[in-house]
Amino acid sequence: ETAQRLGVDRDDYRLCFGPTNVDIWGVGLAVEGLDGTEAVKRAKKVELPSTTPRERLGHHYIDLARGLFLHGDKQGAFHALQLAKTIAPTQTRYHPMVHETVRAILRQEARATDTWRGFAAWLNLKTID
Repeated sequence: ETAQRLGVDRDDYRLCFGPTNVDIWGVGLAVEGLDGTEAVKRAKKVELPSTTPRERLGHHYIDLARGLFLHGDKQGAFHALQLAKTIAPTQTRYHPMVHETVRAILRQEARATDTWRGFAAWLNLKTID
């Protein structure tokens, strides 16, 4: 409600606040609640002005990647992580949720029997990364 009353995004003292940041947090909260479908739905409504700080954009795409993965869209998750990497490479490289998401996808892929990696895991072979 406060963000709507403010009506514009502000970044006073590096404390980003406004309607855009509230929308970004809305996606993140759905992800934290493990509701990927809701996160994806909310993300479709988020408008990201060019004035949005890079760290907030990066965080949005990191959260979106997690939401897409929970929603079952691994390719979309990869694309969102690529966007995060382009916008905020250091943040993306070291963010623990990026590491967690990539590990979860790799674990899932390793168990999939319809992929070479899954077949190699079934054979107990070490894969080359």
